[in-house]
Amino acid sequence: MADVPSHAFASDNAAPAHPKVIDAIVAANEGAVASYGNDDATQRAAEAVKTVFDSPDAEVLFALTGTAANIIALAAAVRPWQEILCSDIAHSLVDEAGGPVRLSGAPVTPLPSDNGLIDPARLDTAVARRGPVHHSQPRIVSITQSTENGRVWTPQAVKDFVDHAHDLDLLVHVDGSRIANAIAALDISPRDAIADADIVTVGGTKNGMLMGDAILVRRPELFDGIHFAQKQIGQLASKQRFIAAQFEAILRDGLWLQTAAHANRMATRLSSGFQALGLTLATRTEANEIFVDLAPSAHATVAAEYAVHRPDPLLPTVRFVCSWATTEAEVDGVLELLTPFAT
Repeated sequence: MADVPSHAFASDNAAPAHPKVIDAIVAANEGAVASYGNDDATQRAAEAVKTVFDSPDAEVLFALTGTAANIIALAAAVRPWQEILCSDIAHSLVDEAGGPVRLSGAPVTPLPSDNGLIDPARLDTAVARRGPVHHSQPRIVSITQSTENGRVWTPQAVKDFVDHAHDLDLLVHVDGSRIANAIAALDISPRDAIADADIVTVGGTKNGMLMGDAILVRRPELFDGIHFAQKQIGQLASKQRFIAAQFEAILRDGLWLQTAAHANRMATRLSSGFQALGLTLATRTEANEIFVDLAPSAHATVAAEYAVHRPDPLLPTVRFVCSWATTEAEVDGVLELLTPFAT
């Protein structure tokens, strides 16, 4: 038994930074350059993000964390009397400590979902009470690609959802903390993964970077004041070149999709192994997260060796997350531990 459980499956946040990212940070640490994003590296990284998502007219901001990126994107879209819609498991709702509400003053309202996938028809009900002064006014809906439960929005599904939201005069935010995993899983273009969404947070922290997420503002005229929101919550980094250099490195030659594809392959290997043991998956494995139901004794056996997460302590479901650094040996180690619990 290990003295300290391995964090190999605790989260992709626990993974080390990719060597090429570290090299890029070291290379950026030369001399004095302009601060607060007024440097060449930041401009190059912004252009790289726009090019990848085929959004030449967009603006790009950078933040230190995915939570901050989401807060900035959502707060810039609403006034306090408006409303933010999202799925019932959205990170912005469940895991950001009310940050979007605190900065924007607008409520975050959950919509029923299928592991984070929202039926477009839910939006019709959500906007039904628009108009009267007694009710918050829905303004933006946030979806997650891939979802917090590891599902992916297919190109047609995300297009249908975004188009319907726009028909209802709703803006659309895509929380893309694991968007590379969705793109790699579906083997599609980044543009197809977001359809005509208005603003996208592009994850880096979970996919090989030391820290940092980007905000792709595809319709800047609809997010007036977003730069002030970024500054107010302390996310306009004075030494922004070190975030930008990481994005340059991870986007170069498709490295971000190679790292994501590896994480997805390890997740598929682990998920298939669980099924071969007769264990029950709580949801389909479509990207790099696996949710499996484990008996208390099985969970205890795994947790003694690997730090894993139970999203709901009242349920038997345990989450395993694979990263760019997950190895086949680590996957097989989990499966070996669980072999005595095969059914």
